[in-house]
Amino acid sequence: MQDIIAPSQIAWLGADTNVSCAVAAVVGLLSHWTYFIRGARSMNVVNIVTFHLLALGLLVLKTTSSLGFYDGLLTYFAISASYFAALFASIGVYRLIFHPLRRFPGPFQAKVTKLYIPWINLDWKLHEYYLEMHQKYGDFVRVGPNDISVVNLDAFNKLHGPQTKVSKRNTGFYDGLVARGELNLDAIWHNETHRDRRKVWDQALGSKALEKYEEETRKVLRTWLARLDEVDGKPVDTSHYAKLIPFDNMGRVAFSRDFGTVKDGREDRMLDLIEITFKLAARMGQTPWPLVFLASLPRFGMQKEFEALGARLIDERMAVDTDETHDMLRYFIDDLNSDKPRTFFNLNILYSDSHAILIGATDTISCALGYSFYFLARDPNLQQRLRDEIAPTHGKTLPGEFSVADLQKVEFLEAFINETLRMHAPAALNGPRMAPPEGVEVDGTFIPGGVTLITPLHIYHRSEKYWRRPHDFIPERWTTRPDLIIDRRAFVPFHYGRFDCVGRRLALNVLRLTIAYTLWSYDFEFAPGEDGRTFENEAKFQLIVKPAKLECVFRKRTEVEV
Repeated sequence: MQDIIAPSQIAWLGADTNVSCAVAAVVGLLSHWTYFIRGARSMNVVNIVTFHLLALGLLVLKTTSSLGFYDGLLTYFAISASYFAALFASIGVYRLIFHPLRRFPGPFQAKVTKLYIPWINLDWKLHEYYLEMHQKYGDFVRVGPNDISVVNLDAFNKLHGPQTKVSKRNTGFYDGLVARGELNLDAIWHNETHRDRRKVWDQALGSKALEKYEEETRKVLRTWLARLDEVDGKPVDTSHYAKLIPFDNMGRVAFSRDFGTVKDGREDRMLDLIEITFKLAARMGQTPWPLVFLASLPRFGMQKEFEALGARLIDERMAVDTDETHDMLRYFIDDLNSDKPRTFFNLNILYSDSHAILIGATDTISCALGYSFYFLARDPNLQQRLRDEIAPTHGKTLPGEFSVADLQKVEFLEAFINETLRMHAPAALNGPRMAPPEGVEVDGTFIPGGVTLITPLHIYHRSEKYWRRPHDFIPERWTTRPDLIIDRRAFVPFHYGRFDCVGRRLALNVLRLTIAYTLWSYDFEFAPGEDGRTFENEAKFQLIVKPAKLECVFRKRTEVEV
């Protein structure tokens, strides 16, 4: 019978177990101080996991072959535990005691890890949690080991203004916004590359282009009104159609394609994939590395399917390309096919930007439109006032129609939209930025270099520093009650600076036209049994705020002018 070997007598590569464990612990410390301490590693997560799995696999083979299965396994666990214990202990001690952000206030768990966010966000209310943290700790809150959330107007202008030195680079948040090896518009951190890409996008969403797109939006809205005629007073989930309307509009405006979701009343597979992807990303908060790793797995099919569907849309659009086709892709394809492309140097860039179109032209508008339906349905007097305000514009430019040129001059309609966006900014937390190496001082507070900065729009829009009665929906604050606005600079629903929302004018146009055509043709109210409480309480933060279900009854107006 083999003699029992005491743990202190076990040998591995000529050293006893204690020495091997000590060496593993030193390697763990060095791994932290020479590698993991140096910024986000999201894009390297696959290599990191692969390396560790290989190293652990070789270790278990070596120990079990040298010492036998049982003793080898004990030795393996002792050595690997020493490595990981030293690594994570070093990370924890550094973040709590030595990190440059150690003096910034915030919840204890945020100082150690961002993996507390999935737990906090179980009810999809992360934006409300941030609001509570700022009410408790002030303008500068440490919300992650290397993350500061900032609610300060001077800071916002300095961090996002035209002369800012902060960047999207190395935040890790944008690492997953890649298709076929190319970053989409929202993920580009290099200023010159972003500038060149943005110029083509600005042409595709410029004034002349938007005028051509306007009729496509009317076609979608005619289908919407016809759908309301069909349901004939039965309850309608307005939040559902608030997704379908901008989705169909995006199809027509961007791809010259009729998805037909409003007519059928059913979501397209693309909408399902967008929602699933956003749910996963939102659940992790701003901790992207698990998603990057999952996306690399062959069986993680959602991202692959989303990427394939986006590419198919591009391929099908290019197959029917003619000079008479006027949509957003017209500008992108022209640049791709030119002798000297400005930004679309290959087809993969076009594939990648299709994702920015699909998401940006759908989800952000659907949030604002869903809340617009809610605020209107709960207040018939508000409906009538808006109807009276838009009445002089009906048929003014186009017989029997509304036009954006006329509607954007209706002061109270603009006030209603502004207040809806203030109360419920779609991008409630905004994308993060990285402080420059030399750091940045804002309003007397120095933020060290290499720190991730978050400027949560939801809190700017709900702060008592900038608004009186910030949690009340009062459109008049934009017209006859300017006293309710303390500092208008805090209103940034489409962000600010070089990375502001490129589709903001398209979004506003869709909102104006949808509200006008719906109010002109229908009165509507909460359906029997609907009081709006579920809608108010169950909205979900999934990177974009997702309105909850809201059932309304629409009744055709008999005095509608044609």
